[in-house]
Amino acid sequence: MKNFKNLTYLTLAGVTAIGVSSCGKYEDGPGFSLLSKKSRVVGDWEVKSIGADVYGTDYSVNMSFEKSGDLLVTSSYSYQGSSQSYSYAGSWDFASDKEQLSLIVDGSVQLFEIKRLTNKEMWLDDDITALDGAIWKLESK
Repeated sequence: MKNFKNLTYLTLAGVTAIGVSSCGKYEDGPGFSLLSKKSRVVGDWEVKSIGADVYGTDYSVNMSFEKSGDLLVTSSYSYQGSSQSYSYAGSWDFASDKEQLSLIVDGSVQLFEIKRLTNKEMWLDDDITALDGAIWKLESK
């Protein structure tokens, strides 16, 4: 009887593990998270790269996603001792059953397919709006 109980618990644990690992909504993960999708998006993010373009100290793009749906995008660059920075206000929301992110800045809507969404990384594919199909890789600040 003891072996039967152990086998039952082991079977239940295996079925649960398989079920949980297959619940991931986004192509590149995570497979499971205790944080809601909204709580993973909300916060300050730094764009590390867009496709092959990697951003560093000379050029930076930051995005601040508020819980209220407000969005602030700031960019700054330095070139030969001169510096400039710009800020754009807008809004954000989920689209397509939280598989996409909709960003609205200056009346222009841009849809991104969410490829990866953790509390530290967010990967967005801009192929939906036919820009260049580049993956935007963001890291939380």
